[in-house]
Parts: sequence; C-alpha cells; structure tokens
Amino acid sequence: MVPSNELEGYRAQPRSRRAVVLALVALAAAAAVAGAVLTPAGEETAPPEKLPEFVLPSLTGEGTVSGKSLEGSPVVINFWASWCLPCREEAPLLERAWRSYRDEGLVVIGVNARDSEADAKSFVREFGITYPVVVDEDLELMHKMSSIEGWPQTFFVKRGGDLSTVPAGGTRGRDGVTVDLGALEPAALERRIEAIL
Repeated sequence: MVPSNELEGYRAQPRSRRAVVLALVALAAAAAVAGAVLTPAGEETAPPEKLPEFVLPSLTGEGTVSGKSLEGSPVVINFWASWCLPCREEAPLLERAWRSYRDEGLVVIGVNARDSEADAKSFVREFGITYPVVVDEDLELMHKMSSIEGWPQTFFVKRGGDLSTVPAGGTRGRDGVTVDLGALEPAALERRIEAIL
C-alpha cells in the first residue's frame, strides 16, 4: 500500500489513454508471439556467422593452421583439453570420422586450449589422433568464436566458410550457429558431417 502523502501531485490518466496503451502493449506481444510461431524451428534469421580468420601453431611445433588454409573445405573444429572427461569420450569418434571422410575433403581440426603441452601431447598419443591439432594458448580463436560455451565444443563449417545453421532439433548457441557441447553421439556427428560435405 502506498501512503497517501506520496500520491500528492499524482494525476490518474484518463481511462481511454490507459486503454490505448494496454491495447498497444497487447498488440506488440501478440505480434512477437505470432512471429515466433510463424518462424520454423531452426530457420536462420540472421546472416550466418563466418569462420573467423586465425593462425594457430600446430601442437607438434611443425607449422601452423590458418582459417585461410581451410577455405573451400568442410571443416569440423573441436575445442578440447586433456582434463576434460567428455573430450576423452569423443576423441575416438572424431578420429574415426576424420579417417572415414577425409577422402571426401573433410578437415578435422582439434583446438587444444587451457592445457599443458605435455598433457595435450599425451592425450593425442593415447587416442591415436592423426588429424591436425593446434594450440590456442592465448585463446585467440576462442575469443573470435562468439558461441564458445565450454569443453568439448564442436563447430561445423560449410565449404563457403559459414558455420552451419542449426537443423530442427539441433543445439543452438547464443548466435544461432551449430554448437555441440559435450561428447557427440556417433549418429549426430555423422549427420552433421553429411550436412556440410
């Protein structure tokens, strides 16, 4: 309850003006709901996010990988760390995918971040990873990718450099790009790869 002395100088608005304001608010809310209903699930509403330019050193110390070198290729980019338990689950899946699809032009890039070099190299040996692994020591690529949520996280890049959009039922990141958190299921990984080939 508001004390009456705080109501001095307050003038009630005429009912007709209040009714118009309420009607406008209701109309705006209805339009927002209608827009949400009329937009199919997973439909892209903004221009697709592009793979940002980057140059990162190889974990082996032999050369670099750049965004420019990936142009024209379908790419799977997986952020991982040796201390991440789900990363251990999906490392063999990514290696199998790489071996199965590389002849079709697929590139798989492992991006190791927030990890020690020794632990990262041990992880690569343990899981027999043969696809390129880069080190994002200064979190350069992580900061450029707007939807990084945690580890492991996988992005799918179409041949034109667009991060693939979310299909119906997909996992959505903050900016509507395909973001898969946690260990990928084999069938989901295969579907995503087929979509970018």
